[in-house]
Amino acid sequence: MQAAFESFLTDISVCFLQRDLALWRSRLVLPLSLITKSGPVVLTSDEAVARNFQLYLRASDAMSLDMVDRTPLSLEACDDGTWLGTFRTRLLSGGHLATSPYTSTSLMHENAGHLRMSSMLNARGHNDWTGDPDN
Repeated sequence: MQAAFESFLTDISVCFLQRDLALWRSRLVLPLSLITKSGPVVLTSDEAVARNFQLYLRASDAMSLDMVDRTPLSLEACDDGTWLGTFRTRLLSGGHLATSPYTSTSLMHENAGHLRMSSMLNARGHNDWTGDPDN
């Protein structure tokens, strides 16, 4: 399952740089709960996911990101068949950190060898860069 976790982390990183909403959506289970420092965000529809994705693209543009690096820290199987994956994220612009690295944990569900996320604890909200509220 470690390889599936690493593939998941790659996909949820490159989708923003490639501006690939379909790739992002393919790694999500709705409703998606994102817990940010400004509070929880719950996305319940494809339309909400698309709006939220666009806000993260604006944040990416504001920071001039050219690399999102997510390093796996741990992967834990839960008794109910879900997985908890913890990882460190680094956002880079021109080879330099655009913001301090941060650690997040995702609740993931396995389906045909792929992991999909239904919740992320300590997600980085976009509103520091966009000025828009999370939604």
